[in-house]
Amino acid sequence: MAEEERALIDTHGEQDNVALAQLGAAVILAWPLLEADMQRDLIATAVVLDGVEKDPRFEAVLMRLVQMNDRIGS
Repeated sequence: MAEEERALIDTHGEQDNVALAQLGAAVILAWPLLEADMQRDLIATAVVLDGVEKDPRFEAVLMRLVQMNDRIGS
């Protein structure tokens, strides 16, 4: 996804936010297994995603979470 594009996700309440958090946690656990291109695409999409709360430190937090939860020792 080009950086100037915006991605919008429609959510409808707390249940949707919980489902997104569960999926996000699963992605963190699988992160070391993803190809570098897929990792870059996911980060690029997350940065331009509208419809969810954002953190300006997203990439640093992502890397911390991946390192803390690396079960395969990458």
